[in-house]
Amino acid sequence: MESNSSELQRKIMAVTAVVAGLCMIYVFPEQAMRTLKIALENVMERLIPFDPDFYTAVPILSVTYGIWMVLLVLCGSLSICLAPAVYKGKEWARATLMGMMAVAAVAGMTMLIPWMVLVVADYSQGPVAGILPPPEGLSMLPPVFMTLVLGLAFYYVFLFSDQASVKEKFIRFIPYTFLGIVAGMVFMNAQHGVRYFIFLPEFLTEHAPSALTPLGNFFTNLDHYEALKLTKISQAQINAGELVKTVEPIYDPNTLVLLLGGYLNYIASYLIVLAVPFLWLRKPFAYYMVIAVSLATATAGFNGYIVRNSFEWGVGGAMSLALFLMFVTPVFRKQFFPLKEETKAEEATA
Repeated sequence: MESNSSELQRKIMAVTAVVAGLCMIYVFPEQAMRTLKIALENVMERLIPFDPDFYTAVPILSVTYGIWMVLLVLCGSLSICLAPAVYKGKEWARATLMGMMAVAAVAGMTMLIPWMVLVVADYSQGPVAGILPPPEGLSMLPPVFMTLVLGLAFYYVFLFSDQASVKEKFIRFIPYTFLGIVAGMVFMNAQHGVRYFIFLPEFLTEHAPSALTPLGNFFTNLDHYEALKLTKISQAQINAGELVKTVEPIYDPNTLVLLLGGYLNYIASYLIVLAVPFLWLRKPFAYYMVIAVSLATATAGFNGYIVRNSFEWGVGGAMSLALFLMFVTPVFRKQFFPLKEETKAEEATA
């Protein structure tokens, strides 16, 4: 693809690349770390002592926030390095920078939602007794909120800095924005899936079994419990030995649903973000990767809704299906394949 940007637009993109890079190196990771620390303190001090199914949030948030922080710094460094190339009108540089900004925007979205779920959400009215309400005076929005806002702003700078018509830019705006929304939703459904997949209630007792026994293994423990009841059992009930389990294993479909709804969704979210620059460069493999991923995550989402009656997974499945349908619609589909002129030029060169 040849650059269709004016000199002023290229200057704006170059400056944005540097500013965004500095933010991703020095500002966004700091916001993420502050958000993580406050979230972990609330989980460990206010939720886990009464409701043990929150304990898996500690390793999950620690790992995922850590990955985002590392990615932000790496993407920020690359953004600064690409500033001269995007100023020279290199379209591959613009596409890469669009992908870097997508990382920041999706990271901000996925790090914001746990704050809503774990910090400001009020569980004092149930379903597990004893949980205190959120601390007074706590901001409804986490420090990492600005990562989402600025990440989106930077993303749109690179998405719209060319001479295309308003109609063309509007048609472009819809799928490129929806990609980020679905990537964020899929990632949050993954958090939910992994959270309950690795939840081992027996580990919270004084006589916890070995990880090599059925009750201590991720893949076999749910065959001995009623999976959905584990989301409503209190620490006091576990301590009192009221955790009901079966001696003989009974195959529980929750295990597969949580595995796919967790780890498959993690991978899918990153693949959607990875596809962004290649979609811009009209690489067909990126298009097929997106529709394949959206179909897979739609299946995982609807399975979660059916088996676990999870509203969030139902919404995630519907959004993934909407992304699939959007990408196969001709008006959007044609954006992601080489133009006829480009195809003829490649054939002539070959």
